[in-house]
Amino acid sequence: MSHSCFLGLDDGYFDVQIKRLGKQSETYLVGVVTCPHTVANILLRYITIDGLDGTSKALEIIDEASSLHTIKSAFLDGVTYAGFNLVNPYRIYEISSIPVVVIFRYDLDLNKILLALKKHFKDYRFRYSVIEQTYRASRILYLSKNTKLRYTAIGISVSETENILYNLCKPFLYPYPLYLADRIASALGRIKFGLFHK
Repeated sequence: MSHSCFLGLDDGYFDVQIKRLGKQSETYLVGVVTCPHTVANILLRYITIDGLDGTSKALEIIDEASSLHTIKSAFLDGVTYAGFNLVNPYRIYEISSIPVVVIFRYDLDLNKILLALKKHFKDYRFRYSVIEQTYRASRILYLSKNTKLRYTAIGISVSETENILYNLCKPFLYPYPLYLADRIASALGRIKFGLFHK
């Protein structure tokens, strides 16, 4: 594990009023490379709120990270980024050959998600198919007696994934590169939208 590098990808905060006003805007997509618990790199892109550029922007970060480090696997915080933009883990693995582990912080209500997508997107079937496929493939890992983690592993075995998770989830009970990507992206998003004081 000592020579392994991992990539966490998460999106930044954005003001939901932008969606209500129908304005197109962007927020940050942040990639953090850790090797394995030392931060080796922080990579940034913009992604469109409710757009469909999440996968391509994630692939840009993965390509850049892979040119600098040997990435053992990439971690995603679900598959919906910047509202209902998507980062498709199957497409990422297909193109980059980097294994992808999707972490679901919360259980999803697929029916509610489908209804929301139908209401707002003409291409709701496509967006829903990515969410549904990834979530239905998920499984539970118990990090401790009272702490569970739901994940979907693509391009990597269950046993190897769980071994990595046991190591990377100390001490935050969440994969360290993803934890850092979340903190950095959230702070940058609040700066971008002028809400850092909150």
